[in-house]
Amino acid sequence: MKTLIISGSPRKNGDSMTLVNEMIKYLDGEVRIIETYNNINPCVDCRYCWHNKGCSINDNMQEVYQLLNEVDNVVIASPLYFSELTGQLLSFASRLQLFYAARCIRKDSEFKQKKKNGVLVISAGGDTRDYGRSEKTANIIFNQMNTTPIGSVRSIHTNEMPAKEDIEALDKAKELALKLNELHNLSMD
Repeated sequence: MKTLIISGSPRKNGDSMTLVNEMIKYLDGEVRIIETYNNINPCVDCRYCWHNKGCSINDNMQEVYQLLNEVDNVVIASPLYFSELTGQLLSFASRLQLFYAARCIRKDSEFKQKKKNGVLVISAGGDTRDYGRSEKTANIIFNQMNTTPIGSVRSIHTNEMPAKEDIEALDKAKELALKLNELHNLSMD
């Protein structure tokens, strides 16, 4: 089993990654982490993908495109800023335009995306109340990656209680990691 974790956090040891690391303890197989703050640029609407396979921007997203056809699971992890996924994660998502262009604009009959399962991991401090917005956005991103969301892990109010002390969120991270393992094992039968 292969799992791709897409981190929208600028902090490698922040609350979102605390929850991700809890998941990693229980995930079977290989785990790969992609940090969206590391050499992934936003789509510039050059429309190269409207007429060609691939993307004109040569950055770390080229590796992500390949990984998305190899992995069995995708975990999107992000702190919330103004009740939404980070801007850098949204910039990453804009690069999924390549998939849309292949399916809907070029109508490429050879274009295929591996089906995957997904989990959303979010953390928030401050006065965040509407974390449902970020879940809707994540579901749009999952859809573009042909990923079925199976649940989410949330540690809200991290200003008062950091994720490392949020037993409920840590338990949910473990539960969803085990569920990803189970779903993968069922698909292998």
